[in-house]
Amino acid sequence: MSTLADVRNLLAEVGYHDPISNEDLDGALKSLIDSGHVEPFEDYTAAVSSYADAKRRRDAWALTKQARIMVAAVRDVIDSLDRSLQLPPRLLDAVEATVRRTLSHFHQDADLLATDLEQVKAHLEQLQEASGDFYGAVATLVQHDVTDDAVFTTSRERILLALRHFAYQTQRALDRVRAALAELKAVGASSIVERALPGAGVLDARAQHSWLTEKRQQLDGLDAWFAPRGSIERLIEASAGAIHTLLGAIERRFYANSRGSDLGADFRQLARMIHAQPAEDAAYQVFAAGFGIWTAHHPRRPEFEDIAPGFSASEGAMYTAQAVLRTSERGARSAGRPPKIPDLAEKRAHAEFVSQVDLERRSALAQDLVTPGRVPLTHFSGLDADHTSVFVTLLEEALDAFDHGAGCGTAETVGARLHLWLGEFGRMVTVELEEGHLSSPDLRVEIVALGAVSAAGSTEVA
Repeated sequence: MSTLADVRNLLAEVGYHDPISNEDLDGALKSLIDSGHVEPFEDYTAAVSSYADAKRRRDAWALTKQARIMVAAVRDVIDSLDRSLQLPPRLLDAVEATVRRTLSHFHQDADLLATDLEQVKAHLEQLQEASGDFYGAVATLVQHDVTDDAVFTTSRERILLALRHFAYQTQRALDRVRAALAELKAVGASSIVERALPGAGVLDARAQHSWLTEKRQQLDGLDAWFAPRGSIERLIEASAGAIHTLLGAIERRFYANSRGSDLGADFRQLARMIHAQPAEDAAYQVFAAGFGIWTAHHPRRPEFEDIAPGFSASEGAMYTAQAVLRTSERGARSAGRPPKIPDLAEKRAHAEFVSQVDLERRSALAQDLVTPGRVPLTHFSGLDADHTSVFVTLLEEALDAFDHGAGCGTAETVGARLHLWLGEFGRMVTVELEEGHLSSPDLRVEIVALGAVSAAGSTEVA
């Protein structure tokens, strides 16, 4: 609800500082009333200062639902266009916290479930925006002119930020988020949204059905992001490809500065030449000539040049050419028979065999470390180099994943799982290993083979 003075103030806030007459405002308001965006009424509760005000009644206007949606849409578009790169480093930790909070409210306080589901929607938008910024930066380096400093610098910074603040943290928190979503899936998305409906305040029956459908789709969409071979895993895999893309862009910039052109610029010039042709046949001829698709029509050179040179090369000034060292000459054809295309099946089979052998070796080393129960670090005294490497890696991962609320950390490798608890507070322990000694706060460790069921209360072994 806004009065004429309120409308004037709102226009001044958005930049309309020039004086506006009441007639102009009245005409604008009438056009908005005719279009259904503004609804007029009389404000009988308005304060009056004189008898004339009491007789006149102050007119007021209010935006309709359609107009409020349009205003919100315009604001959202402006914010999105002006939005800077946002890659929260602990976005997956926030997703896990939201899922855990949703499960807690489902069992204890269902009136807060609607607020949790709104946060799920916000997380989906953050994931989409973060991945879109990352893929857009990679595509810019591939498709645009990387000799432009503005294009190259902006894309490089976005990729490095994604690798430094997002992809690394994503890999570390992925297992915890999947475990939380598995618990949520066991409860059931339909059960959660149906229990959250009374706390959402949706009154209309049709709107209630739409709200249930929307929130159920958002929960399913969040689970799809973290499913095996889902969007998060593809984003992590694309991080490795982004490094190669960035290195390729750096190489293109180097050779573009050396030879005065860029591959992207060459393609754009060829596209302009194709576009300039008068007919489709001529355009195909230029395309065939540019990409070496025979038979292509090339312009014939005259037998004799009709323009005589102004001076000979020996009479010209000296010019220093910049030499660029390369491992091999680019574009040169090797004489003789073309090389045979190698058969990659044998190499692939050998690589898979080596990988399988390494996995079996790591599994055997990990199972050698299985403990009879919860043991102190001194239990591992005298470990050789191979077993020490596996044990220290598990220990570091468990410390990184340590849950202070549960008082326990967990790490897994091929064939075994390590559980970690705190020992005596303030005490330091030194373990003598084959390659040296390991100093650490007092910890209690239990290593079980994967597939073995650990007892509910593991006993501590001295």
